Amino acid sequence: MRKLAAVVLGCLLLTGCAANWQQEVRYKIVSIHQGNPTEYFNLELVGEAPSGALAPEKLKNMIKETATLEGAQIGDEVICVVEQRKRSAIEDSNVVTDLTSCKKA
Repeated sequence: MRKLAAVVLGCLLLTGCAANWQQEVRYKIVSIHQGNPTEYFNLELVGEAPSGALAPEKLKNMIKETATLEGAQIGDEVICVVEQRKRSAIEDSNVVTDLTSCKKA
């Protein structure tokens, strides 16, 4: 019985570190990065990072392809759905941050 409890506890510890977080976040377009061939907006977080974010520091500055924000320009504010994922201890334990969609505010 103790061995079974130890195995179950071990499995919970290894897989229990995985986490997901998703929320709409407001950004301001501060500049354009001229990539080749893709052009990107440099986005800066408006206000504080939302509570509950897995890695709030990763939300401060993001980039988004200009083609995905038609009609947007420097100085505009946009609302983006941000997703953060942290995998289990067996896999990579770094937090991955993605902007899944954005629209003008």
